[in-house]
Amino acid sequence: MAGLRPFLQAVENEFHAGRNSQLVEQANLVLVPTVSSLREKEPAAIPRIYRESYRLIFFLAVPTFTFLAVISPIVSRVWLGRYESAFVHFVALLAAGWLVNILSNPAYVVDLGTGALRWVTVGCATTAVLNTGLGYLAGRYSGATAIVAVSALSLGLGYLIVLVAYHLENQVPFSDLIPSHSAGLMGASALGIVGFFPYFCNEGHGTNSLRGASALMLAVLIMMLPMWRHPLRRKLMHWVFSSLPA
Repeated sequence: MAGLRPFLQAVENEFHAGRNSQLVEQANLVLVPTVSSLREKEPAAIPRIYRESYRLIFFLAVPTFTFLAVISPIVSRVWLGRYESAFVHFVALLAAGWLVNILSNPAYVVDLGTGALRWVTVGCATTAVLNTGLGYLAGRYSGATAIVAVSALSLGLGYLIVLVAYHLENQVPFSDLIPSHSAGLMGASALGIVGFFPYFCNEGHGTNSLRGASALMLAVLIMMLPMWRHPLRRKLMHWVFSSLPA
């Protein structure tokens, strides 16, 4: 059991390295009283609040979770001292599940603020039931990777219900799920997964080699460039610096 502790700690640290997911959730929770107030005073503004918050979530979450998954083989070598495929699989599965969860947060928060709790309840109940039932079966008849996959599937599917239901009930086009000006983010994320992830998974391609370090720097530049050129980057930086004390 002692030998598992560094491995489990590394998985936890790698996953929580994307702490902006926690910040995003806290920021969205601040919107609940705002949405509740708008429901009474200016209900027409709620769709705009949803779109803007979703665009911000998309801008932050997609590159972050993709990058965590892409560099997980390198993180495995740094924290565990070796390439551990189970660690890499765990990170990829959890990143996918939590990405869906984070992207559904604006719909979840707007539903809370407007009191539309039916599909929130259905989504949360689905997550709980699937996690319990499938988790039991995976733990009894399969291995650790299956348990993590079930957890990520339950989390993603439950909150996907909330997101899809919000778009259907409020007649929001599903094309809004990929916001404008975000094609570069999607392209860079896809390039990271297709190009760099298999490369980093190969033995010896870590930060201790010149080729590995160069590839890591190139991956960072490719995935950061669309974020730097995105219009939301300027707005976000303006908001951050304007909120700092003089």
